[in-house]
Amino acid sequence: MTDPLNGCSSTSIIRLPREDLAHTQWMSSLTSHEWRDWNIPQVTLSIITKDRPQSLSRLLESITDAKFFGDKIDLRVNMEQSSDLNTRNIIKNFRWSHGSMFVHHRVIHGGLLTAVAESWYPHSQDAYGVLLEDDVELSPLFYAWIKMTLLRYRWYGSNRGRAPQMFGISLYQPKNLELDLNGRRPFNASHTLLSAGSKAFTPYLSPIPCSWGGVYFPEHWMEFHDYITMRFSEDILNLSQIIVPDVRSNQWTRSWKKYFIELVYLRGYVMLYPNFPQQISFSTNHLEVGSHVKIRSMEKRESFSVPLMKLGGGTGAREVDLLDLPNETLPDWTSLPVLNLTGAPTTLDVLEEAGVHKYFELGLCGDLSDSGESRC
Repeated sequence: MTDPLNGCSSTSIIRLPREDLAHTQWMSSLTSHEWRDWNIPQVTLSIITKDRPQSLSRLLESITDAKFFGDKIDLRVNMEQSSDLNTRNIIKNFRWSHGSMFVHHRVIHGGLLTAVAESWYPHSQDAYGVLLEDDVELSPLFYAWIKMTLLRYRWYGSNRGRAPQMFGISLYQPKNLELDLNGRRPFNASHTLLSAGSKAFTPYLSPIPCSWGGVYFPEHWMEFHDYITMRFSEDILNLSQIIVPDVRSNQWTRSWKKYFIELVYLRGYVMLYPNFPQQISFSTNHLEVGSHVKIRSMEKRESFSVPLMKLGGGTGAREVDLLDLPNETLPDWTSLPVLNLTGAPTTLDVLEEAGVHKYFELGLCGDLSDSGESRC
């Protein structure tokens, strides 16, 4: 295709299945540059599972029902050492037709921190991992959201290289903030953004990594591996060293999110979050009993469950769809509102400055890696 404004000539062959054509309205928001780069991102779905076969079946069913618009999508299933027979049989009998399927079974129990951290590793700068714990359920349009946002904010299209601080894309629209020292509290992004002078329903940026359906970018995930290796080696910092001030995640010693939050705080990184009317999301969490959930009350479930975006096309009332965005397109990177770890409006510069200050306060310099070069 040729861009009449920029004189860019490039051909992209895109093979859309006939049954997906009714759900392609969102593609009208793509620029010619983004169409040109359609085939570059390579997405892998990575499932982390143990002994919740009913939850796993629900997740796999939602993935099967999703629209992938002709793209090749690889699937990786990571089973803990203690996975039960039902879980293993579900995986054994599952058939995946959109790409390759790889099953990994641990022989030594590693726990959830290790299970998540080792669930995926990128092979190129265009490889993206969608991390899915088995109590998550997906919207049939989750991949459309991934594709649209990757093409807009990554190395592709006209925004090429303009969002280096973005480490990933959330599929989930949170109803709670969990990092405040006073405890978990209800959260409504649209109310917060509106009161800060932004549009009520616009995607926004936050340093909080989403564990209930999130896309992670290759260079940031590799950096996380280097960082967590450095932290557990204790060659540079004692494991008990507080990195992020005044957040509850400092108590989450068995959670990968504690260490990812440390990394993003030091670097000033952010994740893109959806923010649609009615808190419509691309993933929801069913809060099943597991490593971090011991009691599953109805009240707790309702505080985390969000409605999923539907395919639409019915005869009833109009559904919220992917183009329910400012001007029916994803905003430019520079106009996205930013919230901090506790949900207060801030800026990317403020986040970055706080990280730099802490970085040197800790006596660090150079890259946050597992090598001695990080020590001043």
